[in-house]
Amino acid sequence: MSKTNYSSYLKSQKADFLADNGEGWTVVMGNEAGDLDSLASALGYAWLRSNTSGKAIAYITTPKEDFALRAENLYALGLVGINHPFDELYCSDDPMPSQVSQFALVDHNVLRTTYASPTASVVAVIDHHEDEGQYKDMANPRIVEPAGSCSSLVARSYQSSPNLSIPPELSTLLLSAILIDTHGLKMGGKALDVDREAAAFLIPQSLLAHNEEFSALSDNQQITHIPSVQSLSATLGEKKLSVSHLSTRDLLRRDYKEYAFSMPVSEDATQSSDVIRVGLATVPLRLSAFFASSSYPIKEIQDWFAERDLSVLGILTTFRNQKGKGRREQFWIVKADKGIAEKVWQGLESSEVLELKRFNLSKVAGSATEESEDEDAEEVTSDEARFGESYAARAYKQGNTSATRKQTAPILRRLMEGL
Repeated sequence: MSKTNYSSYLKSQKADFLADNGEGWTVVMGNEAGDLDSLASALGYAWLRSNTSGKAIAYITTPKEDFALRAENLYALGLVGINHPFDELYCSDDPMPSQVSQFALVDHNVLRTTYASPTASVVAVIDHHEDEGQYKDMANPRIVEPAGSCSSLVARSYQSSPNLSIPPELSTLLLSAILIDTHGLKMGGKALDVDREAAAFLIPQSLLAHNEEFSALSDNQQITHIPSVQSLSATLGEKKLSVSHLSTRDLLRRDYKEYAFSMPVSEDATQSSDVIRVGLATVPLRLSAFFASSSYPIKEIQDWFAERDLSVLGILTTFRNQKGKGRREQFWIVKADKGIAEKVWQGLESSEVLELKRFNLSKVAGSATEESEDEDAEEVTSDEARFGESYAARAYKQGNTSATRKQTAPILRRLMEGL
């Protein structure tokens, strides 16, 4: 299949799906953050299911206005001939037909409440996040297991269907997601055996194979030394970090997930529970650079807080220091009137997974300069810093630089469920 044919196929699928009002179709959706892994996994599994289990379409959870926030997604799509994603892809701004009742989840394992209904069923799950234990009697396949990239698990599903060929465009998209999620299959990093095996399977079938001859690929060293793989990985990484032009609000919504928790209220309240909304934004900048992204970053954060009706917002940063070492920081804002701030601080600060060490909020919220690289700086002991009268806020250095949102979200969920 040529790039033009793949683009035409996607347009045709979208038109047929909408013409059928979704009846008899399975909607394959990634998580709300809309990163390249979710996008590639949705497209990859939709193709597989369409050729093995009936009509299926990938649902891209990124709103049209947010596509420009992820340069790496646009680059990967462009590589495979998807140059007008709003026309070719079924996106979250497009209507959800009334007859849709079957969903397949990739890169997450719980259907968002927006799509839940008495008639909705989850018929498949492929994910690499913590298993929340749902749809065990309903989903087939139901694959929830560790991997550096969900796209690796999708690629493995193709290996289980040897009579089904995978288009080179899809191979390239899945490979791109694996490379960006595992930092080029870096040894000692996030890549697991399933990621290396998936990459070895995909490369000979990808568009990269048009430029190079590949013998049988088996070990990680052989894969990571292929010039075209190195080049693709480096370019995707550069695109992902190209965020200097984005505002504070753009950075918050670029890689964002939201969670809702029910919290019991007092006996004299008129309702039985109160909904606590928590947002987690991953930002590829250190906190000092994040707070320098706009003229009024605090106002933009407060506006986002209000727009999403949040009770808690966590900003999880990832960056490299002056020596090129990976570092992470976290910044948390809690609505003061919810009465949960102290429990949130206690839960976060006691986590052995995150290894958080508090530092002075004024170092990031009050200055655009880079804070000290001193890893042994004394922990802050002053009173809790206030992010305005209505909020409590704390900043942390994260000792465990391997812990991402994938590890932070379950900690937060258990914390909220224990309130």
